[in-house]
Amino acid sequence: MILTALIVDARPARAHHEQDVAAATLEQLARGEFGALSAAELQMLRAAPTGEAAWTSPSDDPDAPVNDRAQAAGWGPERTIRAELIAWLLADAQAGKLLHPSGLKVRGARITGKLDLSYLTVGVPVMLAVCAIPDGIDLPYAHLQSLELRRSWTGPINGDQAIIAGDVSLNYGHYDEVSFYRAEIGGDLEASGGDFVGVQPLAVIDATIKGDALFHEHFTTGGIVDFRLARIGKSLSFHDAIFTGKQDNGLRAERATIGGTLYWVDITTTPNTQLDLEDARAGSLWDDEKSWPAAGNLALDGFVYDDFSGGPADSTSRLAWLRRQPLAIQGQPQPYHQLAQVMRASGQLDGAVEVEVAREDAITRFEKFGLAHSLWRLALDGIIGYGYRPLRALWWILGFVALGTTLFRWGYRARVITPTEERAYESFIKTGEPPPHYPPFNSLVYSLENFLPVVDLHQGEYWRPNPLHRRARDRPARWTDETFPARLLRWYLWVHILAGWTITPLLFAGLAGLLRND
Repeated sequence: MILTALIVDARPARAHHEQDVAAATLEQLARGEFGALSAAELQMLRAAPTGEAAWTSPSDDPDAPVNDRAQAAGWGPERTIRAELIAWLLADAQAGKLLHPSGLKVRGARITGKLDLSYLTVGVPVMLAVCAIPDGIDLPYAHLQSLELRRSWTGPINGDQAIIAGDVSLNYGHYDEVSFYRAEIGGDLEASGGDFVGVQPLAVIDATIKGDALFHEHFTTGGIVDFRLARIGKSLSFHDAIFTGKQDNGLRAERATIGGTLYWVDITTTPNTQLDLEDARAGSLWDDEKSWPAAGNLALDGFVYDDFSGGPADSTSRLAWLRRQPLAIQGQPQPYHQLAQVMRASGQLDGAVEVEVAREDAITRFEKFGLAHSLWRLALDGIIGYGYRPLRALWWILGFVALGTTLFRWGYRARVITPTEERAYESFIKTGEPPPHYPPFNSLVYSLENFLPVVDLHQGEYWRPNPLHRRARDRPARWTDETFPARLLRWYLWVHILAGWTITPLLFAGLAGLLRND
């Protein structure tokens, strides 16, 4: 028991001794490569084998005035580390064996020169927090475990086609243009609280991010965050993000694939903030109305999403959302189809119909049709709501039948609707009534028969408006041209019949769903 305790107690001492030896070896190797070393460089080399962070600042408070990265040019040698020394430490085979598995950790340092890790394979995580790296970082084709630049101020970061097994953290710092073109990030891309500057502040074009891409807590930029063709395994989340400036800014995610939710919540926008989701794909969408970009700055054609995780979900709000698209593409049917599909899947059937009708209205408004086609679409809309509201035709039918009943009753009483058979006509002239054997006139039945196609109720065959009929001489004329009422009624009869042959088939076609463009 005593022997075991002595062995256990000896382990920390042995580990500490091994770390001291490794630190001394690293210092010796570094002096051989770089000559004299600054106090900050020595501190980094001595901490590297231990897994602890080398704090080169007199204060470990990142927000202390002494750690103001904007004033890093005034930091002396005690806080200055050469970028080439860091690159050597990470790339040299002999030095790399002496690093702690938890990685290289430096805080509060000014790193001079460009940190060039291009094409290198780095076997440990790299953390440069609360640092100033004014000349930036090059990572093209590098293989890293993870990269943390939390609270740092950096020049441009070029990570094109890099492969990073874990997370990339660009949180709460100030970063010049960052590019991860065709890079692979095995964890999350975190940019919450970061301030990104430059013409193209953050480009993640055609990259793969297996975790989340997070832009929270006053993430700020005055340019375009470019995720075109990117593949994101989980969520792409903008929450409490701020877009500034007079130039174009916002999110460009054309043809991006988002496995989880696209969040666009509590966004501060400018008149030039864009949200381009053309041909993108997301598992779901969560946004809010106040974060929508201004009219003309929202692109949704080809955007596919399964549901609304949060935010407005009613048809009225979402149609207003679609109207934020540029006028040139508001006639595109896909955004309406997609919205209707989502609403239908959520059980909002009436809302889905409203969206489908709005789509057809947009096509009618923005597509260039000939006069005949335009009139036909207007008729479809007015009569059956483009096939989505077929029962609307019943009101037209009832209206025409009621109007016809009124006009035909008046025509009969005015003796301008007369029998079609000669003997019945003569009797009608003399007595004002048809013979007893003759089918009596019924204005409702007459209106129905002439309106409904292929319906014979034995009225239209026996009665017709007769412009040549003269009323009895003992009745005073009410018009100078006594044939005008009959001619007018006959013209209406033709309209009545044509309306019936148009509206009735549209009713049945709408009920059968033959005219829908689902």
